[in-house]
Amino acid sequence: MEIRKTSIMVKYFIIALSALIIEICSTFYIRSVAEANTPMMLFFAGISPFLGLPFLGYMVETKIWGERIKQALALSVGYCIGVLVVINLIK
Repeated sequence: MEIRKTSIMVKYFIIALSALIIEICSTFYIRSVAEANTPMMLFFAGISPFLGLPFLGYMVETKIWGERIKQALALSVGYCIGVLVVINLIK
């Protein structure tokens, strides 16, 4: 039972970490568009499809709504932490 609980926590950690990385990269992509920085725009456009891969398998295989809500909460935490990281990087 302990192994199952650990693997579930790792899953939520991966989901939150992926959301954090997506938030940071999307903010930098928007900044590169605003500055008309073509090489950075191409870089972020190239890596964007791969940023969600770590958690997409978890999202697709989930059939229970309670699990989907927990995953959405993990995504929300990751996005919020990403916003805080970006705000502190800009300052």
